[in-house]
Amino acid sequence: MQPEWEIWLDTHISPAIAKWMADYTGFVVKSSYILLHNNLEDIAIFQKAKDRGNVILISKDTDFGELISRLGAPPKLISLLIGNCDNKTLWEFMKPEIKECIRLLVNSEIAIVELEKDRR
Repeated sequence: MQPEWEIWLDTHISPAIAKWMADYTGFVVKSSYILLHNNLEDIAIFQKAKDRGNVILISKDTDFGELISRLGAPPKLISLLIGNCDNKTLWEFMKPEIKECIRLLVNSEIAIVELEKDRR
């Protein structure tokens, strides 16, 4: 039996968003601080996610997309194409499309979904 999907937030995304996202989506959402990943290199986080299996990373960092393109999924990725902003602004940017992004990644072979500020 495969493990349930988890969502891991990269270090630059506040743990508060993990709580909001978990409440909104019903998925297990963990911040890098809960996972003790906040001091790890991206390749180490990527390998931990690959070993876990059903993980969706959410990051503003391009490194994870490059790692997935080069080494394959899992993990899968939601890439946030938005500059620095406060937690409320980031959540308001993510919230309208986050369920659909997760659905696409969980139910298809798609490995990377981008959320871009200017597309909305």
